[in-house]
Amino acid sequence: IFKAQINPSKTKRDDFDTLIPPYDAGAKMDELERTTKRLKSTVDDHHTSLSAEIQKLEDEEKRIRDKLHNLEEKKQHYANEYGIPNVKDDDVIEINAGGKIIAARRCTLCQLKGTRLEALFCGRWEQKLQRDNNGRIFLDINSDLFQVIVDWLNLLSISPEDDPPQPPSVDEEHKYTLNHLKALFTGRRHSSFPGSPAKILPVVDRFGDDVNKAINERWTSLQELEAGATFLDNNFEDEEQFITSFATGCTSDIITLNVSGTIMATKRATLQVVDESMLAQQFDDTKWTEQGCDNVRVKEWTPDEVSNWTKSVKGMQEDVSNLFIENSINGTELLALDRDGLKDIGVKRVGTICLLLEEIGAMKEKVNKEAVKLIEHSPYCFGKILDFLRLKHLNSLELTGVPALPSVCEHKRGMFETVVRYYFPGDCSTLVLGS
Repeated sequence: IFKAQINPSKTKRDDFDTLIPPYDAGAKMDELERTTKRLKSTVDDHHTSLSAEIQKLEDEEKRIRDKLHNLEEKKQHYANEYGIPNVKDDDVIEINAGGKIIAARRCTLCQLKGTRLEALFCGRWEQKLQRDNNGRIFLDINSDLFQVIVDWLNLLSISPEDDPPQPPSVDEEHKYTLNHLKALFTGRRHSSFPGSPAKILPVVDRFGDDVNKAINERWTSLQELEAGATFLDNNFEDEEQFITSFATGCTSDIITLNVSGTIMATKRATLQVVDESMLAQQFDDTKWTEQGCDNVRVKEWTPDEVSNWTKSVKGMQEDVSNLFIENSINGTELLALDRDGLKDIGVKRVGTICLLLEEIGAMKEKVNKEAVKLIEHSPYCFGKILDFLRLKHLNSLELTGVPALPSVCEHKRGMFETVVRYYFPGDCSTLVLGS
């Protein structure tokens, strides 16, 4: 107080200087410019980072869409190559199931979408499927158990969606083989949609809450779409392998057996699955050819073979045989030729047409008359052996697991073991009977 009274002007000036410092406008403008640049740089970095993240999402979406598009193109390619046009739900399909003819509508057989059963009968592979001499699709399976499956499909087709029928079932003795058939036709190697993603995506958290949420949700959606695309791709790969390994083959490789009055049919490869067995030796390719099964090869003739057959017809003019080469007539087409067809390829003389029609008719009879091998054993016992060999063959194709030993009712076990030891001599019988 004393000092202020002595020199009051200085005190006031000092207080003024302390309370209101000198203002430097230039420095403030420089600071504003720096903060503006920092803001712009931060915003630009934010936009760049956000644009990069969005670009990643778009690139990933394009990759997955391309994957799905390529899968559809692949399916269409096979449909064009092996399928048939004008496939209809009401098409009646006749199936030679192990020697028994079973018929059903296409829509009935294709109810279980995404399964091998649907793939088999949807029409996409129609021209690749193995067929018997009458053009029916051939399946090397237990006919009675396949009938059980078809009966269930028939019931499913007339049942309400909210009240489907109970799964097909049989007695305990046949349950094991039926379960294998159900797994074969309705199962997939990739039978369930992936429950967890293949890779864990990092959580995006460097933007605002709303933006982070939107980005992470889109990554999750793409991740689920990728899992679905992979699932579909794997299933189609499995479908292609299944058709190729299980449902294809030559007509001549279908062996029809008369087992004491019961007709059974199987593939030659099934009978030969155990090299040491008598069945493998009995149905060796070369030996079977010697038994007179060459007739069924007519459908596999090339135009040259058709031409050579024409030359062998007594009284046939040589120039007629050339017409079959010029028109590329193969064995299957030869059997389908009628009077108009012969005229269309250039056969003009009425007598020649009549002669060819007579010879083609005789050839059809030979083709349709299958070479049936008599098996003088119990149909029950031989059927059990055949079912076991079928499962063993499927296992060799990696379509099913290692089969269990056949389940046989007690009062027929002695007879079954005798038949097994006949066809599987020595230690070979343990493959069917166990140790």
